[in-house]
Amino acid sequence: MLDVLKVRIYPNKGQEISLAKSFGCSRFIWNFYLNRTNTQYEETGKGMTYCQMAKDLTQLKKLPDYEWLQEPTAAVLQQSLKNLESAFKNFFAKRARFPKFKSKHSKQSIRFPESCSIKNSGLKLPKLGIVKASFSKNVDGKIKSVTVSKTSTGKYFAAILFETKDLTTKAQGKISGIDLGLSSLITVFYGENCYKVDPIKPTRKYAKRLRIRQKALSGKVKGSNNRRKAVKVVARIHEKISNTRQDFLHKLSRKLVDENQVLIAENLCLKGLARTKLAKSIHDASFGMLLNFISYKLDREGGKFIQVDRFFPSTKLCSCCGYKNDSLNLSIREWICPSCQTTHDRDENASRNLRAEGIRILSTNTVGHTEIQACGEAVRLVGTCAKKRVSEKQESPATL
Repeated sequence: MLDVLKVRIYPNKGQEISLAKSFGCSRFIWNFYLNRTNTQYEETGKGMTYCQMAKDLTQLKKLPDYEWLQEPTAAVLQQSLKNLESAFKNFFAKRARFPKFKSKHSKQSIRFPESCSIKNSGLKLPKLGIVKASFSKNVDGKIKSVTVSKTSTGKYFAAILFETKDLTTKAQGKISGIDLGLSSLITVFYGENCYKVDPIKPTRKYAKRLRIRQKALSGKVKGSNNRRKAVKVVARIHEKISNTRQDFLHKLSRKLVDENQVLIAENLCLKGLARTKLAKSIHDASFGMLLNFISYKLDREGGKFIQVDRFFPSTKLCSCCGYKNDSLNLSIREWICPSCQTTHDRDENASRNLRAEGIRILSTNTVGHTEIQACGEAVRLVGTCAKKRVSEKQESPATL
C-alpha cells in the first residue's frame, strides 16, 4: 500500500531560486494550456488531451520567447499538464468545479514524479540536489513521488509518497457511535458509557489578534514593502489557527482509532450547514476534516468506518423504546420520552442511536447507508426522499 509523509524542508538560497522558477513555470504552463483548451473548445467543441498538450509543450520550449521553460525539469511541467487533464475529468464527472487560473499570491506547489531519494538525512530532488529536511519517521519503501509546496508565510514542505507494507487488521477493539455537535465537538458512546470532547474554537481564540493585524494591514499602501510585511503577519496568524486545529483533530482522531475497531458517525451535509447562521462555528469545528482523519486512519489500521445516512433521525428517536419525538428542536438539549418517561441528553441519545443503527447495518449489510455499499433497494429511509437510489454493486457481507 501507499503512505504519505509530510516533512519540512530548508532549501538554501540557490535552491529557493530554483524552486521559485519551477513554481512559476508550472503555474504558467497550467494557465497557458487552460486558456488554450478553453479557446479550442469554443472554436471546435473539443478540448486538448494530455498527449496534445505535451507535444505542443515540446515545441513551445524551442521558441526563443519561451526558452526559460527549459530551466526546471521536464517532468514537473508534464505533471502540471497531467493535473490539468485530471481537473477537467473531475469537472465533467461532476466531482469538482471548473479549473481556475492559478495565482502567484497563493500557495505554490510542484510535483516531482520520479528520480527522488533520501540521502545524507536530506531529500534529493532533480536539478536541486540534496535539500535539508526534518524527518519525523523513516521512509522504508520506494519513493513514488514528492510534492514540494511553499506556504504564504514562506515555509517549504515536501509530501513524500512511498510504498509500505500492508498493515494487519485490528483483532480487537470497541464499536462506538459518534455524534457531532457545536457545544460538544463529539459525544462518544461505546456500549457502556458516554463521554464528550469540547471544541477548542481556534478561530475565536485568535480573533482579537487577527482583527488587530488585519486593521493594520488595511492602512498600508498597496504595493509597498510595509504592506507585504503586514500580509505575511496576517498569514502567520491564519497558519497558527490552521495548525492548532489540525493538531487537535489529529490527536483526537488518533485516540478514537486506537480505542475502537469500528466507528459510526452521521453523514452530515456540511455544505448546507456552512450556509446557515452557524457557519462560522461549523467551519471552526471542521467536522469534515475530523471525519476524513478518522476514515483514513481506520483504513490503515484495518478497522471500519460507517457513516449513517443524514436522514436517519438519531436525535429524535428514543434509544430505549424507539419513540420518535417530532417536536424536538435545536434549542432543546434534554427531553423526556413521552412513552417510557426516560430522560435523555440530546447528544448522548443521538450517539446511542447511531451506534445501534451502525451495528444493524454492519450485521445485515442490506441498506446502503454506509461506505459498505450493499445490494438493497433504497438507501434513504422510507418517506424522506421521493427519488430512490439503488446500489450499483454488490459486495460480500462485512465481518467484525
